Amino acid sequence: MSEESRELLSLKEAAAISPYGAGYLNLLARKGKIKATKIGRDWLITKSDLFEYIKKQHQESTTREQHLAHYLQAIK
Repeated sequence: MSEESRELLSLKEAAAISPYGAGYLNLLARKGKIKATKIGRDWLITKSDLFEYIKKQHQESTTREQHLAHYLQAIK
């Protein structure tokens, strides 16, 4: 793993490089949906963990779309 991918980002910084807002990332961190660490009052996440979550969400979205398309074809 590269040094850059282990770099800790605040959720505001993570929001700037992702499709999610800082508030939503905060919610995901509090619910344990993303790998984030709370230091004091701030949540921090690594770039690699952020990109891993984005990739996982994209894959799940693609799978849902495929299932929906299959279902719609079946009911025609």
